Amino acid sequence: MRLDQFYHIVEVAQSKSISLAAERSYMSQPAISSSISKLELELGVELFKRTNKGMIPTEIGKVVIEKASSIIDQIEDIKNVTRSSAAELTGGVSIAVEPSFCNTIMVNILTTFKYKHPKVNLMVKIGESNDVIHDVLSGKADISINLKTEQYMKSNDIIVKKLFKDNLMVIACKNSLLGNKNEIPIKEALEHPVALYNTGYETSCAVSQILKKYGNFEIAYRFDNLNVIEEVVGSGTCISFVPKMMFNYYKGSHSITTLLINDVNLEIEVIMVINKRHRISNIEKELINTIKSMCPRCEFSD
Repeated sequence: MRLDQFYHIVEVAQSKSISLAAERSYMSQPAISSSISKLELELGVELFKRTNKGMIPTEIGKVVIEKASSIIDQIEDIKNVTRSSAAELTGGVSIAVEPSFCNTIMVNILTTFKYKHPKVNLMVKIGESNDVIHDVLSGKADISINLKTEQYMKSNDIIVKKLFKDNLMVIACKNSLLGNKNEIPIKEALEHPVALYNTGYETSCAVSQILKKYGNFEIAYRFDNLNVIEEVVGSGTCISFVPKMMFNYYKGSHSITTLLINDVNLEIEVIMVINKRHRISNIEKELINTIKSMCPRCEFSD
């Protein structure tokens, strides 16, 4: 009988699903299932029944799970008591993010984490969503925060955590024909040349996957630097699409204006990605908890 088995049965009881319990525990489904089966064999009782409503505890299972939950609570209390006197976290962690997040949600996430753990070295890699997921899969980054993309969502090697949803908006030159508008239909927007953030591994980036649903459009430029995109947009040669969360970021710009799309919702989903094969360190767990605690406060969707 092991402590991790107690965590597993409590997690399954809460989620009513081995797959969800595995995802939340950053483990595979077979590993969770095997852990529970071994505990049932050792105890000589069946703890769960599979039903069309999910994994439901048996009567004896409810008693065991309640006691396991009580033990876990006591363990967490011990951790809390000793945490203040324990050695500070040291080491490093790398996170890969979309550039549009660096001036928005990442500011609060990183400063909050660094305040709690000043001796941890943070390395932030910036790239298009497909690139940063590739970095996680290749071990170049521990965690990524990016837009949901078609290319990697079918991968069995990643764990995906949904953070929040937002919509895309247009940025354009203040001195262009769009400069005096506050909103625009998608068809009119796509009549203008578009600048996109470059991806090194895929021909289609997360933003272009969304836009192509509404018709053909001209990709005038692909850059790997958000500042360059802003310079080109500010010159009036093209437009670009960015998350609405960046509205305040551009509010004080002298050369760029923002326009909402008024006839469709260009919805994006922001996710956190972790490699299933990567063993998560205590530092990474702390960063993941910080990300999850900060993102519920993000209210960017209409």
